[in-house]
Amino acid sequence: MKRTTAIVCLSSLLITAGCSDSKSGGGKSGNDEQKASGAIIKQFADAWVAAWAPDGKPDAAGALTDNPTVFAKRLDDTDTALVASTVTVAPQGDPKCSDANNCTQELAVEAQLRGIGAMKWTSTATAVKTGDAWKIKASGDTIYPGLGDNNYLKRVRALPARASILDRNGVALTANRPVVIVGVASGAKATAATYAAFTKYLDVDGAKLAARAKAAPAGQFVDAITIRAEEWEALRPTMGKLPGVLTMGGTQSLPPTATFAKSLIGTMKTATADTLKNAGTTASAQDQVGTTGLQYAFQQQLAGTPGGTVTLRDGKTKLSIKTVFSQKGTAGKPVKTTLDTAMQKSAEAALATSKLPASLVAVQASTGQILAAANGPTPASYNRAFQGRYAPGSTFKIVTSAALIGSGETGATALPCTNTINVFGKTFKNYDGLAAYGAGTMQKAFNESCNTAFISQHARLPKDGMTKAAAMFGIGRDLNLSINAYGGQVPLPKDDVAEAASMIGQGTVTASPLAISLVAATVDHGTAMKPVLVPGKDAAGAAASPLPAATVAALRTFMRTTVTSGTASVLAGNGAVAAKTGTAELVSGGKVITNAWMAGYRGDVAFAVIVEGGESGSHTAGPILKTFLSSFK
Repeated sequence: MKRTTAIVCLSSLLITAGCSDSKSGGGKSGNDEQKASGAIIKQFADAWVAAWAPDGKPDAAGALTDNPTVFAKRLDDTDTALVASTVTVAPQGDPKCSDANNCTQELAVEAQLRGIGAMKWTSTATAVKTGDAWKIKASGDTIYPGLGDNNYLKRVRALPARASILDRNGVALTANRPVVIVGVASGAKATAATYAAFTKYLDVDGAKLAARAKAAPAGQFVDAITIRAEEWEALRPTMGKLPGVLTMGGTQSLPPTATFAKSLIGTMKTATADTLKNAGTTASAQDQVGTTGLQYAFQQQLAGTPGGTVTLRDGKTKLSIKTVFSQKGTAGKPVKTTLDTAMQKSAEAALATSKLPASLVAVQASTGQILAAANGPTPASYNRAFQGRYAPGSTFKIVTSAALIGSGETGATALPCTNTINVFGKTFKNYDGLAAYGAGTMQKAFNESCNTAFISQHARLPKDGMTKAAAMFGIGRDLNLSINAYGGQVPLPKDDVAEAASMIGQGTVTASPLAISLVAATVDHGTAMKPVLVPGKDAAGAAASPLPAATVAALRTFMRTTVTSGTASVLAGNGAVAAKTGTAELVSGGKVITNAWMAGYRGDVAFAVIVEGGESGSHTAGPILKTFLSSFK
C-alpha cells in the first residue's frame, strides 16, 4: 500500500535485559525479562497502530523485529488486503517467559475494515533476546494466527441491493437498473479521436480523462462515466469501436427514465471525498453513492450496510483454508416521499412544451405535501424549483393584498390605476401593455395586475408591513426540508422606494417556485403549511397562524376572478381554478429581461410556475399551467 511518511518516535529500538546469571523465568531476573519484553511488545503494538493509520508506514514496526524488511512488507500487505482504515492493538496481561531469551504476550487486535466494519482477533507476539537487545519475532502469525511465512488474508465485500425511493402511494420511483461504466484502458491505445468522442457524446472532459489514463498503471481500466445500458446501446455504433474504449456492466439505483424527477431524486456517482464522508464509515471510495437530491440526503438509509468475508488462503495454491471473518450486510430501507408519480409526469410534460428554462411545483394545500416539482425543458441536477431565488413579481400581490386588507382596506376600496407613479424620484410603471383605467377597486387592480394602484397605497403600511404579511404565508422562514430549498425573503425596506418595490414583488423580495406555490396554498387552505417531501423526516403542520377569515375570503375572490375575467383567463375552462399572474423584471448582462410567473390552486392542489426570460405570466407561464391542469382533475 502506498503511503506518505509517518514518523513514529521510539526512544530506543534496543531494550536491554537486567543483569542476571539466572536462565529461569522466576525471581528478580524473571521480572526484568517480563518488563523488557513487555516494553518491546508495547512499542511494537503502538508501531503497528501507526502503520495501519491513514498515511502510516510499516517501517517503524518492522524495525522492531528480527527481519525488518520482510515483516514490514507482510504487515503492509495485510493492511492492503483487509483495507483497514484503523486498528487497535492491545497487549493482554503480562508476558510469559519460557526462558531468559523468549517471552510471548497475546495481542487483542481490532481492525476497522473500511466499507465493512470491525474485525477482531487475538494474535501472539514473541519477543526474543539476541545479545543485549530484544526484538519481535518476524512471523506472519504475529499479525494473524495461521499466516506463517506464506499464507495471506483475502477479503470480499458484498453490497446489499439499494432500497427504492417511493412515491406517496408506495410506487417505486427508483430501482436497480442495468448501467454501463464507460472508460479507457491506460496506456497509449486510446487516440485523440477517442478522447474527443468522450467530450462530444458523453460530456466528459477528454483532456482530463487522457491525463488520468496516462498516470494509471499499464492495463488498468480508467472509468469515465456511468450511463444507462440503453444509452450505451445507442452510442455503441459510434464509440464502441474507437481505440482504447472499454466498458463494464453493472446496476445502479435509477428512476424509470433519465429525466424523471432528476433534481428531486438526485444522481449517483463514484464517491468523492465529500460524498464518501456523507455516506458514512461503511462506504468505500469505489462505491456508487448519492451525490445530489434524495439519493444524497438518504444515502445511508437507502444503501444499508455491506457485509463481507475474510478468508485465510494458502500462499501456494491460493485456495481458502478457512473463513476467519464473516459479517452479514443489512438491506437498505426505502424512503417514502409525498410525490405523486402521475402528477410529476404531467409537470414534466407541461414543461417540455417550453423552449425556455422553467420550473413547476405542485403541493397539497391542506398539508403542504409536495406532489410534483419539475425543471425543464431539459433535466437539470440543479433544483431551480426549490432553490431558485427569483423576484416573484406580481404573484406577490397576493401578499400585498393581504397586508392592505389587514390595514383596513377591502376588495371594494378605490385604487386608481395610472400609467406611472413616482415615489421619491423613482418612477414605477405597469407591465404587459396595461393602460391606465383611472378609477377602480383593489379587486380590479389585482385582476388586471396594476402596479401603480398597489404602489399608491405604500404609505398605509408600516415599515415592517410587507415583512409581517409575508410571514403569514410562510415566506422568510427556513423550510427545513430533507433537500435544500429556499423559503424566500422580504427584508425590511430601507426607504419608501424599496417598500414600493416590495409591494409588486421586486427589489429585495425573492422567493423560490416552491415558496410561491405555498403562498397560493395558504389562500386555498387558509393557513400556511410547512412543506413536506419526506413524511416523518420533514416537519409537518402550520407554518403560521391562520389568515383572518375576511382576508381569505377576499383573496379567494380576487384569484378566482383573475381567471374568469382577468390576466389568468388562459386557465378558464379547467375547473374552478384560481390564479395570479406575475412578470418580474431584472437586469442581466446590462439588459432588462423578464421572468414570467403564474401561481394558483384548484381543489386541494396549489401550484406555481416560472419561466426564465418569459414574456409575461399570462402569455408564457399560463399555457404551461393550462397543459398541466388539463392532465388531471
